[in-house]
This record gives sequence, C-alpha cells and structure tokens, in this order.
Amino acid sequence: MSLKRKRRDTTAADEYTVTPTPHTRDDAMVALRSLMKQYRVDPSMLEDDDSEPGEEVRVSEITYAEVAPLVGLVHWNNLKDIGVFEIHRSRIPTNLFKSIVMDMDVMLMQYGSPYEHQTVEARSRFFSPIFNHLVKLFTFMLRNDLETTIGGRFGAQGRIEHLFKIFGAVAILFVEVKLKVRNEVERVEAIAQAIAECDSCDLDNSSHDFSLPIHCIYSDGESFEFFKFERKPNPSFLRGCFEGDPKHLRRGLQVPDYTTMETSLPFILQLRCICETIFDVMLSAYFAGLQAYYNRSEEGKKQYHKRLSSDELDRAIQPAQRALAAFREAEGLRKAGDIVSADATVEEALLALHESTGAVPSIYESTLIMRGWDDDEVRRA
Repeated sequence: MSLKRKRRDTTAADEYTVTPTPHTRDDAMVALRSLMKQYRVDPSMLEDDDSEPGEEVRVSEITYAEVAPLVGLVHWNNLKDIGVFEIHRSRIPTNLFKSIVMDMDVMLMQYGSPYEHQTVEARSRFFSPIFNHLVKLFTFMLRNDLETTIGGRFGAQGRIEHLFKIFGAVAILFVEVKLKVRNEVERVEAIAQAIAECDSCDLDNSSHDFSLPIHCIYSDGESFEFFKFERKPNPSFLRGCFEGDPKHLRRGLQVPDYTTMETSLPFILQLRCICETIFDVMLSAYFAGLQAYYNRSEEGKKQYHKRLSSDELDRAIQPAQRALAAFREAEGLRKAGDIVSADATVEEALLALHESTGAVPSIYESTLIMRGWDDDEVRRA
C-alpha cells in the first residue's frame, strides 16, 4: 500500500484515504483520476509543470499513433481499418423538432450562421438546442457534465467535450471541434483525442463498478459522426453506420450550408435526421446505463451494499426497451409513408420512456424553477 495522505477537506481533517499501489496501466489511470478529482487538480497543470524539456506530459496532445494500438487499430491506416456497428433513427414528435429549429433561430440571432462562427464555443451554442430538447425527454436521468473535460477548460485546445452521465457513469461523450485546416490528418488526430477520452471515461466508470459501452458523437460543425468504445472482451473503437453502410455516409451526417440555397428546407430535413440519430444514441446509452446499474446492484448484493432493488430496475428497464423499439418502429413507419401511424407510435413510445424514467429515482433531480411561478405575483413584480 502507498503512503496515507490526509484529505484537503478541512471538515474531514482526521480522515485518511488509502490509494492502492497500481499494478497495471488501467489501475494507474484509475488512481491518477481519483487523486486528481480528490485534490481538485486541473489536468491543464500537467502541461505547465516544471519537468525537464522533452519530459512534459501533455494530456491533450496524444496522437493517433499512440492511441490506435490501444483499440486494436493500425495507426498508418488512418481509421480505414475501423470496425462498424449499426446506428438507427428514432423518430421524435414533429412539434418537438420544430421547437429545436425555433431555438436554433434564436441562437442564429445571437451568433450568426454556422459558417460565420469563428470559435468552437459559438458553434456549440448554435447546435445546443438539439441536446437541450432531447435530454429533457429523459427527465433528469441524463446529466451533461462539463467539469471533467480534458484540461478542465471550456473549449480547451479548440474543442468542447460534454459527458452525458447516468447514475454517475459516463454513457455518452460528445466532442465538438473546430478544425483549423479541414483535412484527413487533422480529422484523425482530433478523433484520437476522443478515443483517449473514451478510454479515460471507461476507466473512471470501472473504478465505480460500472461496465457499459461509451457512445461518442463527434462533430466539427460540418458533420456529425458516431462511434462506440467498448472495453470488453478487448478494447475497441467502432464507427457507427446505417444499414448497408452507404458510402456517402461513412463520414457521418453532413450539415448542409443553407446560406447557399434558395430555402433552408434541405437543412431542416437533414437536421431532423441528425436529431433522431442522436436521440437513438441517447436511448441506447440510457438503456445500457440501466442494465449496467442493474448488474452493479446484483454484484452489490453479494457484497451487502445498499443499492436500488432488482424489481425497481426491472420496472425501468422493461419500458425503456419497449420505448427504444417503438421509437425505431415509428421511423420505419415514416419511411414506409404511413405518417399517421408513425406519429401515433411515437406517442406510445414517449409514454413508455416516461414510465421508465419515473420508475427509479434520479441522482440529478432538482426542483424546477417554473414550479415557483405565480402569475399574479409576477405581473405585480
């Protein structure tokens, strides 16, 4: 065992923590992240330490050549040897999608169109209504955590990373970047950062006895790409593709430049496809998170840890599974031209999703501000 260190928290001055001596790379990463979180160390400090020249540790500058072997890829193939998994669209209500577009117009008034954006922050705010409205459907079960991004800085190294968590475990990593020169080399190196962060998030999940795939959404503002990181049976990083893997979609879903068109309708139609693909990723991650928590609880029983009961989790898992199937079925009906049935199926799917999210308590729930609204009092204010 390593030396015992006193906590910095003055309210627990007499408590000690014991950090086990790591014996593997994974153990070392878990210990490092645990210590950095405990002592509130900003990872960016690693870039400004007093190491000798040539010995600096730059967490945010890992290369594809370094991470590719960790997930079974050959770096000189530049992702051409990456495996695939199937992605889907899960239909959302048209009025919800309309709200997303209307909120994007509000962002447009503040920050201009996407092709006027000079920073990744402006681009992020423009697309934020997508996530704002979709996360709302999960009623406090998904939480976007920006505090644990690489470097601990908003927009560090020209990118923003959103960690969507369920029960405290990272289920989705959304990476937004603004490439200086949009070419293949820069794209691959940017994806290398996503692989490294997925690996780090997975190790953090493992340290809390969670085992679940991490879905990764990657966007440079001109397209949205979908990946998945899995630790077992062997570490892998896969590219999401639609059925048949159409060649024109192998770089993700493109975002049309509506400023060059007579109407913004093509942009709106493609945006709906993007939103519904992201929603399907969220549904898949939510379902996987419930299953991971179920497995964690079953293991906890053996160790006499008090966690949610299997019955409670079953009441959440079963309707979540129905909801995922129904949202996808609605998209199939839409493709077949049966819009009326598609919309009716979406409503059924929403009920199942709400049944699921209401079956277990959320660790993120807060009192909504609007619950305190009083028409008369506000009018007189």
